[in-house]
Amino acid sequence: MEHESAVPEQNAALEVVFTANGEMEAHTIRSALEAAGIPAELKMEAAQRLFAVTVDGLGAVRVMVPADRLEEARSVIENPAAPLEDPEASDGQ
Repeated sequence: MEHESAVPEQNAALEVVFTANGEMEAHTIRSALEAAGIPAELKMEAAQRLFAVTVDGLGAVRVMVPADRLEEARSVIENPAAPLEDPEASDGQ
């Protein structure tokens, strides 16, 4: 299985947050997550690179995030246009 990684710590437990029907969709989701500050990694079967189609799950691309960021990542995917709260900006300003 091939993968592309943007996750800085290789020992972090990763969870699937989204299964894309192709590499382009997966890259779009990964970009949205990374823009929100959530590291993401793509995992795909070699068949996806060879055929560039998804049939019955063969060729699907899984978007993985650190387990402790899973809920935050789901929120970004469900509503990518929503602004994220900045924990440092919650000091009443």
